[in-house]
Amino acid sequence: MGTVALQEHAPDPALAAAAGVIGPNALIQVAAALKDSHGPAEAAAVFARAGLSRFLDQPPETMVDERFVTALHATLRARLGVAEARAVADDAGVRTAGYLLAHRIPSAAQRVLGVLPPVLAARMLMGSIGAHAWTFAGGGAFTYRADRPVVFSVEGCPLCRDAHAAPGAVLCDYYAGTFRHLFRTLVTPRARVAQTACQAAGAAACTFTITW
Repeated sequence: MGTVALQEHAPDPALAAAAGVIGPNALIQVAAALKDSHGPAEAAAVFARAGLSRFLDQPPETMVDERFVTALHATLRARLGVAEARAVADDAGVRTAGYLLAHRIPSAAQRVLGVLPPVLAARMLMGSIGAHAWTFAGGGAFTYRADRPVVFSVEGCPLCRDAHAAPGAVLCDYYAGTFRHLFRTLVTPRARVAQTACQAAGAAACTFTITW
């Protein structure tokens, strides 16, 4: 089965030499979600504490160092608490998926996915996501199994790197929100995404299951 063609950001050569780079929406959409849920002042405080105020004032247009994303999510959890940070991250993921649907996934490809049986659409979509995993996993290793259910993992996940959580806890809602909105729009409105393991809680990788 083929894959869906995605348009992508060209990486900044200087940042490409770093540990890894991630698409700018990982910062931009967190800022948007944070402003809407907690107000501009709190968004400014979070970005300042993470050392990222420059990106709040002038949103990045190219790939960003994955360490910025790690710092932002760590700061969200430290300042807002885990529950509120997870809600902001999930909203940011949904917004990122909305951006991808509007600007990165061609409308023709979306129409093709829309007429396929969900299992086939899921395989095509995951194939394309896997080919572009560097844009969201950074230096982490992305793997997936496009069966029913779909299972995907990020080893070395930048969202929770160096974080520590209680056994069974999960922290990577940004990915969950992104995949949920993409799957509900392109595969089936019944799609549900659950994170089943998190490196912050001692797992080997951050793992997610998509069911419908």
